[in-house]
Amino acid sequence: MALEFHKLTDQVDKMGQALASQKTDLDVKTKIALQILEAYADEAFLPAIQQRVQDAITKDAGYRGARPLDEPLMAVYPAAPLPETATVIACDGSQIAPNTHGAALYYLLNIGTIIVHHGSGDPPEIVSQPYLFYEPEYLYTQERGLITPTVVAARRTVSEMAAIAEHAWRQRDEARPMLALFDGSLLILGISSEVPDRDELYGIYFSAMTRLIEVQAGLAGYIDRPRSSFIVGLLHLLDLSEEMVSRSALATNGRIEGLYDTHVFRSLLQPSERTALFVQMSPQNKEFRRSGGDTHEIAFFYVNVAAPGEAAHLARIEIPMWVANNRQLVAELQALIYHQCQQLASRYPYVLTRADELAVVKGEEARQLNILIQVALKRHGLDSAESEKQATKEAARSRKTRFKIGQTSGG
Repeated sequence: MALEFHKLTDQVDKMGQALASQKTDLDVKTKIALQILEAYADEAFLPAIQQRVQDAITKDAGYRGARPLDEPLMAVYPAAPLPETATVIACDGSQIAPNTHGAALYYLLNIGTIIVHHGSGDPPEIVSQPYLFYEPEYLYTQERGLITPTVVAARRTVSEMAAIAEHAWRQRDEARPMLALFDGSLLILGISSEVPDRDELYGIYFSAMTRLIEVQAGLAGYIDRPRSSFIVGLLHLLDLSEEMVSRSALATNGRIEGLYDTHVFRSLLQPSERTALFVQMSPQNKEFRRSGGDTHEIAFFYVNVAAPGEAAHLARIEIPMWVANNRQLVAELQALIYHQCQQLASRYPYVLTRADELAVVKGEEARQLNILIQVALKRHGLDSAESEKQATKEAARSRKTRFKIGQTSGG
């Protein structure tokens, strides 16, 4: 049955009213946040701000906001001139999770990579590499339960970082700077305790990052339309008196609760400009620093990737500390990322869009893979039938046959 839109009209209108009311509230809170930001804008406040953050952590107050690195809170930095030549590498991945109703139990990872030799005039290099996993050790947990899509996603994320490192190593003698662009946060949050090979995956991930250090690649994680509030959390901390700092007081962001960092900075950044560098004070980032050393701790900044004259479009860029400590490289990466975002009207990096196109497995391709697997099973004398449930789903989705009440198929 088709979606009955006329039954949604009133609900959609109420949604519009609610969002309009929320915007008014957020506008008020944004003004408050900017007032706090301006009050601590002077560079002379930096040591005191960093001490406030450290005191909150020492008190175990549950602080999860940002810490400024070494730049004033309200500082704005233009991009460096676009490098004449550079090497830009981007990877993305897709997956097909195990399906107990299929002809065989397996999962698929497909990693797409694009390498742009900026300024050379040469066409981009493109690579799409599929990996099929069907061995029991990849499909089951130690308790013999079937792995979940979360496990597959974690393995895909690590495979993407490993692919970036491998291609960066192969391109180590090419033009510099080298931008290795990762889709999403560098802080891999998906490796939970339910992932059976969690420690091994972390080892592969950190090893790939270390390999990127060896070739001095500028690794950056690109987060489009971020909904994070790390800096808002910092502003809330600064808004509290020292004696008020506690776990309960930091459980929310007080009078600026509900704001995102982008609400605060979208009026401050012109196209191509970035904010100051910050460090996210999260357990995940502490683990990164503990496991990989100071070089692996993750810093971040916001950049306005909109074209001149457009409404602000802020992205969050995460970079490891080995990149953050090289401000010339930061400025060059900023320029390259902005340039990439100007290639498409969506203001999203061209290389990440192409990597996604290379990685995605379309529905028809998934069906062809299943047919290929069924043929292989038959060739080796194995049962290749899908479950009745799967067969019914495939028939319903194929659109090649339409069934109507009172009609029968055939003759």
